[in-house]
Amino acid sequence: MTSGPNDVLDLLAKMISFDTVNEYTSGVDFPERTMMEYLEEIAKGWGLETSRLPIPASALAASYNLLITYEVSKTAQWLVFESHADTVSVDGMTVNPFQGLIKDGVIYGRGACDTKGSGAGMLWALKEYMELSTCANNIAVLFVTDEEATKTGTTAFVQTQLEHLDWTPTGVIVGEPTLCQPVVAHNGVIRWKVSTQGVAAHSSNPSNGQSAISAMSKLILEFEKEYCSKISLTHPLTGQAACSVNTISGGTAVNIIPNFCEIEIDRRTLPGEDSEQVLKDMKAVLDSISLRDPTILIGTSTPFIDYPLDPIVNHGFAMQISQILIGMGLSSEQSGAGYGTDASTYSIAGIPAVVIGPGSINQAHTKDEWLEIAELDKSVLIYKQIMGYNFI
Repeated sequence: MTSGPNDVLDLLAKMISFDTVNEYTSGVDFPERTMMEYLEEIAKGWGLETSRLPIPASALAASYNLLITYEVSKTAQWLVFESHADTVSVDGMTVNPFQGLIKDGVIYGRGACDTKGSGAGMLWALKEYMELSTCANNIAVLFVTDEEATKTGTTAFVQTQLEHLDWTPTGVIVGEPTLCQPVVAHNGVIRWKVSTQGVAAHSSNPSNGQSAISAMSKLILEFEKEYCSKISLTHPLTGQAACSVNTISGGTAVNIIPNFCEIEIDRRTLPGEDSEQVLKDMKAVLDSISLRDPTILIGTSTPFIDYPLDPIVNHGFAMQISQILIGMGLSSEQSGAGYGTDASTYSIAGIPAVVIGPGSINQAHTKDEWLEIAELDKSVLIYKQIMGYNFI
């Protein structure tokens, strides 16, 4: 039997000690497993119910989401508090990524800020909530896999796992570093691989071949001129839409004319934009370029689409979160973000979601990632207040 943590800081330090670098970066099957097992064990020790929710047809071997629940009544509404269990790479870090060093009011380590701090705060808040004499709501704390790459865990929960539960949440709190202020809108992203085809030949006689890299260089210049440079849409909370070409690969050897080249396009979408229409517009520009220059033979892959979080959808729930913060004497200012989160996956399914958690996004993914302990403690108070609020 694992000994439980003494306080929320102890819990976070233990969570940091687990290497949960995303599978698509680390190559490790289900890297969150050991931490999930630890959280499951301590939750059971506190008298909470736990469920492993398998990810169906997953590329992530035998992975699951961990659902920890406290049901006070069959008639009470449910609130979900979600935190992703994976992290980005630890390459280049200047602090021990898994030590959980505590110094000068700060805890260091990969995931301290993004977003094990949120997860620790949520779970500890639930521990304190269940010790209250009266509890208004049923609470679920959900730890999901693979947020940092393809959002496999949250997508599975919304699209397949929720329907097997006998409840639907009134709202979802998604943990991300927001300085404990409510983020009610954020941008989305379309990531799209586009390739050009060529004809391989010996480099001693280039005219026998056709360079896919040369074709791609022309394609990039035209696409940036005709599409990227013309994006001017803005949103008052989330900033400007954007599009950029950010990776390129091609060729097999220095003495072979390359027959293949591939780029990755990153298009940041705004709340209110139709992601499918944006994709069609990009494809139309690419097709137009190819039509004008027959040497540019284009291939495309299935894009990754992460939708924006629209504040209109979440307005009622978000206003009540702000009222809770006002009642605590804290800042209730609603803001937006240029990055994406799991919240939009809930929102587009009709489930209100607000992003709130300890720490700043400026500390996330950094070489010395850290979280102020005062922020962690504040998150526990906020999450517990939300758990006990009578939402209407």
